[in-house]
Amino acid sequence: MSESQLPLVSVLFITWKRFDLLKPTVESFLRNTDYSNLELVIADDGSPAEMQTLIRTLPAQVFALAPKNRGLGANNNNGLRHCTGKYILMIQDDCRCQGPADYLKNTIRVMEANPQVGIINYYGSAHLLDTSLPLKGCDEPCYKMLERPKEGKHEYFLYTDQPHVVSREALEAVGYYIEDRDIEECEREYTHRWRNQTRFATAMFPAYYNSLFLHVGEESSFRTNRFRYRIQRPLLPLAYWLKQHCRPIYQVGRWTMNAGVCALERLRLVR
Repeated sequence: MSESQLPLVSVLFITWKRFDLLKPTVESFLRNTDYSNLELVIADDGSPAEMQTLIRTLPAQVFALAPKNRGLGANNNNGLRHCTGKYILMIQDDCRCQGPADYLKNTIRVMEANPQVGIINYYGSAHLLDTSLPLKGCDEPCYKMLERPKEGKHEYFLYTDQPHVVSREALEAVGYYIEDRDIEECEREYTHRWRNQTRFATAMFPAYYNSLFLHVGEESSFRTNRFRYRIQRPLLPLAYWLKQHCRPIYQVGRWTMNAGVCALERLRLVR
């Protein structure tokens, strides 16, 4: 496939109140991506007006800036509905692209040559691969991911919210994200929905996996700083003691705290 035949790719940056991380993320993508047919879309989940003004200074073609905060699912969906490309590269605002520069060309060439591949992941847990036959389309080896069996209570899902390319055909078939739910429930529901469909496969380039993008925002992650985790941390020693010596009280206390936090999150009183 020649350069002129490459289809439009919408690059969707997902952000909320982290312009300091978003700006170098956009810049690193442009600096380390050699792909000519791009549409840059920034979806913001109701950041303050002054921050949304700063976001508009970035070199994007489309700004999907919500007037109020509605959660990860609504932010993802708002951005996705503004994307017009045949393929969508989703990037969180704290994931810096490091190259090599031809990764997106290789990705799209593989997906064009293998329509059954709905997602190519660049980041995530270790997975088993079908190495018996590399996917056609480019010289860089790319393989389908095989679903890994559960190991105890941990399961390795084929979908990840970390940087990945999804085809519009797969997106329309699997559907959009649920809204008005907390981050974990939104992502968990989507991972199960992707796992349970059989029409599209997930693939990866071993050469790019967990090296193409660098996750730099762990300290300011929503999961680190969310209200539920801020109140859980100081209670962990007590929870551990109760779990060992008085499990019924531990279970009642855990259920009560989780129910209260979920209620506050649904009311948008905390995040």
